[in-house]
Amino acid sequence: MKIAFRPTDCWRWYFDNQYDSLMLEVSNDMLFRSCYSSKMLIPDVFKEFPFSVSDATSYYQFYDSCQILALTDSQKIELSINAIVAANFIKPQMPKSWYFCQQPMLYSPKLADIVEVNMQEGGQRIFLLVVEAGENASLCIIAQPTFVAMNKTFYFSEAIKVMNDRLAPIQKNVMDESSLTDLKLEAIS
Repeated sequence: MKIAFRPTDCWRWYFDNQYDSLMLEVSNDMLFRSCYSSKMLIPDVFKEFPFSVSDATSYYQFYDSCQILALTDSQKIELSINAIVAANFIKPQMPKSWYFCQQPMLYSPKLADIVEVNMQEGGQRIFLLVVEAGENASLCIIAQPTFVAMNKTFYFSEAIKVMNDRLAPIQKNVMDESSLTDLKLEAIS
C-alpha cells in the first residue's frame, strides 16, 4: 500500500533539545525526527520555522529519485526528508573519499541523483543520494541500510561528502528486496 504523504503549509521545523534533533511537525499526531545531531547542524535550525515551498519542491525531487531503489515507501519518505535537512542545514563537510575506489570515468552528479560507490575493502557497492552537487566533491546521504567499512559503521541517511571521481551513476532498480532491513519511521508522541 502506498503512503499518502504530501507536504502542506501546516508543516513546520523546530529543534527539540530533548532528542537533540531537528524535528518536522507534520500534524498534531505525527513528528519526524531527523537523524542529525545538533553538533552537525548550522545555527539557523535552533528556532521554529515553516516547511517552505522550496522544501516541498526538494522533497518531491528527492522522493522521485528514490523510486529506483528497492526501499519501502516509509524508507523513501525518511530518506527524502533527511536529504532536505542535509542539503539545507548541515555544516560544511570535508570529503571522506578514502573509503571508496576511484571510478574509471569521471562523473558529474546532479542534485538528487542516485549514485553508487565501490568500497575499498571488498568492492561492495554502496548507494548514495546526492543532496549537494559540487564541482569536485558532492554531499551525499547513505541510501541503503547500515553497513560497516574500515571499522566504521555507516547508517541509513548518514551524510558523507565524496569526491566526484569516486561516484558513478546507477542504471535501474539495482537494490534487491533481500538487502532491506527493518528501517521504520519512528513516530514520536
